[in-house]
Amino acid sequence: MPKAQELFGGLIVEELQELALGFDNGDPVEIFDAICDIIYVTWQQAHLHGYPVAEGLKEVHRSNMSKLQGGKPLLREDGKVLKGDQFSEPNLEEVLRSLDD
Repeated sequence: MPKAQELFGGLIVEELQELALGFDNGDPVEIFDAICDIIYVTWQQAHLHGYPVAEGLKEVHRSNMSKLQGGKPLLREDGKVLKGDQFSEPNLEEVLRSLDD
């Protein structure tokens, strides 16, 4: 498995570099292709480890939505959404435990 981890890790970095190139070129097709490839290769990496990606993404989404205050995001100067008073960390341990059920 370490060789596969190295392979997928390298592919993810390669796709991130292609994404940066797409942004530099201002090419929306190149950007979208790189984003799709990043998702695909990252999903493969997760699958290699037996991670339930769809369930994990649902939990991360739930957590991210808990950042909102009154249904609105609190934004940092650069646009990053900050954690509000209602924020709760994603419980990915529970998602992984559900594999044992």
